[in-house]
Amino acid sequence: MDCESGMISSETQRVQALKSFAVLDTPAERNFDDLTELAAELCDVPVSLVTLVDADRQWFKSRRGIDSTSTPRDESFCVHALDSSDVVEIPDARRDARVAHYACVRGEPGFRFYAGAPLRTADGHGLGTLCVADYEPRRLSETQRRQLIVLAAQVMAQLEVRRQAIALQAALEEARTSRRMLQGVLNHTDVLIYAKDLDGKYVMVNPAVTQATRVTEDMIGRSDAELFSAELAAEYRRNDQQIIKTVEHQVFTEHLVHGDGSHRTYRSTKFPVRDDAGDVIGIAGVSTDITDVEAERAALEDAEMRLRTLVEASPVAIAVTDEAGGIIYANPATVQLCAVPSIDDLHGRSALELVAPGQQDGLASTLAAFAAGEADSASGRSVLQRGDGIALHVEYTVNRIKYAGQNAFQVQVRDVTDAIADQQNLLQIANTDALTNVMNRRAWIAHLMPLLDEPCVTAGELVIAMIDIDHFKAFNDSSGHLAGDRLLRQIADTITTNVRSSDLVARWGGEEFLVALPEITVAQAVSVLERIRCSMPLEQTCSIGYTAWRPGETIEECISRADQAMYAAKNGGRNRTHDCPASPHIRSHGRGVDVDQSAS
Repeated sequence: MDCESGMISSETQRVQALKSFAVLDTPAERNFDDLTELAAELCDVPVSLVTLVDADRQWFKSRRGIDSTSTPRDESFCVHALDSSDVVEIPDARRDARVAHYACVRGEPGFRFYAGAPLRTADGHGLGTLCVADYEPRRLSETQRRQLIVLAAQVMAQLEVRRQAIALQAALEEARTSRRMLQGVLNHTDVLIYAKDLDGKYVMVNPAVTQATRVTEDMIGRSDAELFSAELAAEYRRNDQQIIKTVEHQVFTEHLVHGDGSHRTYRSTKFPVRDDAGDVIGIAGVSTDITDVEAERAALEDAEMRLRTLVEASPVAIAVTDEAGGIIYANPATVQLCAVPSIDDLHGRSALELVAPGQQDGLASTLAAFAAGEADSASGRSVLQRGDGIALHVEYTVNRIKYAGQNAFQVQVRDVTDAIADQQNLLQIANTDALTNVMNRRAWIAHLMPLLDEPCVTAGELVIAMIDIDHFKAFNDSSGHLAGDRLLRQIADTITTNVRSSDLVARWGGEEFLVALPEITVAQAVSVLERIRCSMPLEQTCSIGYTAWRPGETIEECISRADQAMYAAKNGGRNRTHDCPASPHIRSHGRGVDVDQSAS
């Protein structure tokens, strides 16, 4: 299986490598036709081809001597050369088992001779061949073989040149597209973008600069002192010289009087511009109007204060940690949930310290992903170790936030202990027979299906048994339904007591129980079933039918055989264990089972 998977993967990679050349189904090209012409003349043959082997066909990039442009892959000579590093030669196709059955050999055009030099990429993928063919048996000379290999290398070189030309064209188009996009950004953004030389004269400004300043003259070649007030010009020049001096990008708060007379505040990011030698030749800047942002910041601080008031009163536990996971804030609900005297008992502690031992990996991974910038929001479940020693199941949600101007994580925690218990109780109720407290049908099948993939089970070591309580209706009629219910519970206890914890027991319906015994031989299973039969309470008897599961069949088919075997036990006199007729070596006998020793 692994070998086949490897071959499929290798073939997939080979076809992908072929498609990367973007050459399939393209028109003929003189560079390739010249090489096939030369190959035919050097080898003195009527047919020569440049073939490329696709997933299901062999396509001819260049051809001489034939009209068709492709053949099915299963009629391809060249597939036999894909993994070769030398010329593959077939002197007489009719005598070569690999190709003698091909239609082009048995019928028209009647190829007899073939020689192909593989076309291989630098990483070893065979794309096809440069090949020659004849209608008569023959052999190439050593010189012709060498020449064919040289020409194949030239074909491969032409393919590489062609691919590089396509890639270069794509790169040029991408560069042109990028330039158009950059120009569009510069022309349409409201961010001021500019560059100056070392003397402070502008060498580039985008339209947003002239629109904001309302400077009517051309700004290129002019300095700030020529365009703005002395105070503003001095501020700009001082910041520019700081960039030239430190040769580092820096952020400044700068001011600008707009053409309409309004005073605006800008956040200016300035950085040095270097030439190819690394020498600083000027500075560039990007300035964003933050006047409205500053006003919004004050409003945000007020909103944050109101939000904090709500958080303090929230019944949901909310805490804030730094990027290392240390708690820097906790609301009263968090203090109560963690059962600690005050917030001082949480402040500075790692959030991981509050997680129960052995349960820290989930939260630790979440915090690590946040610290690495790989996530902004996450949720999960864990176990909280309270200060009073009680462990609670909790759900947590983590969000990246800014707290006091610093990166931080907000953690909301909810106690879900009762919800989990309720969910488990509901699951128990849904999967359990209410009377006998063993599995119901649905749960039994759900637990059995994964076992069918186990190696021991696929080998046939799984026994299914159907147990029917003898004369149960008569017992019910004589003793009453309450006594019947008690009997069913006792029998269920008897069955579960006599099987392993890995065995599956279910009440199948009425007075019938179904047992699955995995990883067991039939003989061992018979011993278990006999123990169950002989342990029935209140002198009650039962009839048991069993069968071994056959790999490949449905579980319904196996249960049906066990049911047939159970009815065979009842028809045989009840109070006995009976196998399915398909198992000839164990047969019903008297009131028990008799193992046929002659079978061994």
